[in-house]
Amino acid sequence: MKLEIDFNTLQSAAIKMGASNKQTKLDSTLSQLSAIDSGLGEGLVLGEDLQLSEIENINSLLSYKGRQIMLYIPEQRSNIEEVIKNGKIKEARRLHVAECGTIEDMRNKGFFDRYQVTNDISGSYPVAGRQHYRGEWIESKAELGVCKNCLRVLNYKGYADLKGDAKQKVFLELKLSELFSTYSSYFKHYPMRSKTIGSYTQDWDKISERYRQQQNYTCEQCGVVLTRYKKLLHTHHINCVKTDNSLNNLKALCADCHSKQPNHDHMHVLHDDRLLINQLRKEQGKFDCSDYQEVLLYADSALEGLLLKCKKYNLPSPELGISVRNGDNFVSIDLAWPRKKFAVVIEKDQIQLLRTQGWTVYLASDCLNNFASMQQMIR
Repeated sequence: MKLEIDFNTLQSAAIKMGASNKQTKLDSTLSQLSAIDSGLGEGLVLGEDLQLSEIENINSLLSYKGRQIMLYIPEQRSNIEEVIKNGKIKEARRLHVAECGTIEDMRNKGFFDRYQVTNDISGSYPVAGRQHYRGEWIESKAELGVCKNCLRVLNYKGYADLKGDAKQKVFLELKLSELFSTYSSYFKHYPMRSKTIGSYTQDWDKISERYRQQQNYTCEQCGVVLTRYKKLLHTHHINCVKTDNSLNNLKALCADCHSKQPNHDHMHVLHDDRLLINQLRKEQGKFDCSDYQEVLLYADSALEGLLLKCKKYNLPSPELGISVRNGDNFVSIDLAWPRKKFAVVIEKDQIQLLRTQGWTVYLASDCLNNFASMQQMIR
């Protein structure tokens, strides 16, 4: 029997107490060795390897056992040679990442046994089909685009409210690693794809510790001081070359700022850690959320679609880093409109605790799906 161990919660608690971050490497190793991850990487077949009932809807995103997934049909209905040459052409079948109308229609029609399930974010997927003229059956790989209905549901990069060329630009330039990274707070596991060059030097731990100490455990980008939470401050290689430890190539960054650097969409930062960093930023006066530009900069990236919609419709900007006392504990809020006692959260566990304190609370996906109602409650 396969035993899978999830150290995420333990790791988060240990970091907050200033303990070593060794668990991260262990959990990553276990995830890479997991039969679930290797199966998803190769592609599982609905109806054979797993059942439709096992596919969950997590904040409108498709999920399997705590992992963000995509669904697609390998067999193409258009010219297979054209699909192989350019998988993003209009006729090619798309990758589905969200509970969009197409997926709902497929559920109703019972067509799910045709779908492959994967969390492979390499961008190239097995496809098959008949050659246009000779009728020859061809199997190969192709780059496939993400379903535009899915992008609309998520409002990824503001897709739902864009027009013409701007909308097409989001579709054509989308990177799957970036999309998965955007919504990583919703999931316990993340398909790691290293974008850095080389390996760390043997003395890296000492170099990193000395550099962070020289910066007084302060993020050089947002200014948050992490003296009490040292493991939430990383030493970043600016040029992404891990072996280049020259001072002009190092920068102390909090985990949140680090994960938002170019070519760092492989980093998975725990949702609790992002909340804690924003709480510290607020306590230390490191941001002023009076405009959406700053809110978008510091909010969890999973909330970008909702925030862009709020900005477009001129809703008052929300506050970050707000926490509410609940007995002896505090509950952190992802987005808060304190005057209205209205909160948006990522995790369902936060909802009831906040409601007992008199707050109106919704998941981000529910706000996107019922945006008109949200507007009425905030204005």
